[in-house]
Amino acid sequence: MPPPEWGSRPARGPQKAADALDAFVRARDEGKTKRLNAEIPAALHARVKSRCALEGRDMTQVVIELLEKRFPAEGD
Repeated sequence: MPPPEWGSRPARGPQKAADALDAFVRARDEGKTKRLNAEIPAALHARVKSRCALEGRDMTQVVIELLEKRFPAEGD
């Protein structure tokens, strides 16, 4: 389903409208990034930061991997 154009009327029904909106957002934001700020406990931050340092990994990439597992793209 192609994404709706700006100013177009949304699809009828709540699920169709939600699906159309999801498709629109995915198509528009493909390849772009957004900043995500979250308040987390200091102890958790310290554990994540130290484990990432030990593994030589970037914290951002670890968070992206966790979010991708929790919220897989449609069809995955």
